[in-house]
Amino acid sequence: MTTPAPSAGLLSPWEDPERIAAVARLAVTAGPAGLARDLLFATEDAGHGVATCLRDMPEERRRAMADLLARCADAPDTAPALRRRALVLLSVVSRGFAPDEWYERWTALLEGWALEWYSAGVSDELPAVAEAVLDAGRPLSDAVVGLLRRSAYMANEWAAVLLERIPLPLLAPGEPWADRIRAELPGLGAPWPALVAHLRASPAAPTKRWDRGATDILRGVDPDTVRRTVTPWAELAAHGGGAEDGGYDPCDVTVIRGIARLLAPHPDSVRALAALVERPPVKAVVAGAAVRALADLEGGAGRAELMRLVDRVGHTATLRQIRRALAS
Repeated sequence: MTTPAPSAGLLSPWEDPERIAAVARLAVTAGPAGLARDLLFATEDAGHGVATCLRDMPEERRRAMADLLARCADAPDTAPALRRRALVLLSVVSRGFAPDEWYERWTALLEGWALEWYSAGVSDELPAVAEAVLDAGRPLSDAVVGLLRRSAYMANEWAAVLLERIPLPLLAPGEPWADRIRAELPGLGAPWPALVAHLRASPAAPTKRWDRGATDILRGVDPDTVRRTVTPWAELAAHGGGAEDGGYDPCDVTVIRGIARLLAPHPDSVRALAALVERPPVKAVVAGAAVRALADLEGGAGRAELMRLVDRVGHTATLRQIRRALAS
């Protein structure tokens, strides 16, 4: 009998090759109880290499493992961390024969992680469970998809692989400014969803091509309606995002940059743009866009506000952007 080998393309960069090889041997030689015990009490998660070894086992062995893992997960005296690991391993070995009840528990796990984690970091548990749910043709909530997107952005390649199979929402839930847009879009109707998609593609520096695209999408929409609609989005965005340090979701922050650009033609937007410069705790993308928008305001209102902000902003990079805008 040959030892199953994981596909190199699926390995996490932090996985230990020796650990993968050891599990591959156990998958062939160990009894189900011994293999389950080894995996449940391991010091690290079962990464993609380990998961591949387990999925390649014959179904009879996987069913025996699943029975042991389900009993562990259901035992009333099982510690929460051990119950979670049993459910994760269950999602790996039970492909093709999992009952609905297990999918419900895996979905609950995913939803809990979406509330608890900003990204999965180096954890392989989230992708393993998400893959099991997707393999069954079941959907993932927008909150879970947002977690996967941030995880992929932070170099979890397996999350990126999963995202290729998922329709992406315009915005992930969880940040007040994004939640307001998500709530308002159904009532706004066309062309606003197309506009939000265009905002997502806003470049680091304004371009005539992007401006023309926004103008074409908003053709027929009164400019005052645009300003009244997007100004509250900007005001909420000024409070920061959902990361621990107040940073924005890196997959959605370009939308705020686009909002600032939309407000640039409106002199009445001074206060909202200034708040985007002054208030967010993490300023890099948003503040720079708001500074440029203030510099582009007609009538000098933006320049006067930039001069005020020189004495209000202590963030070095933002202060440099303000002084550069004033000098130009």
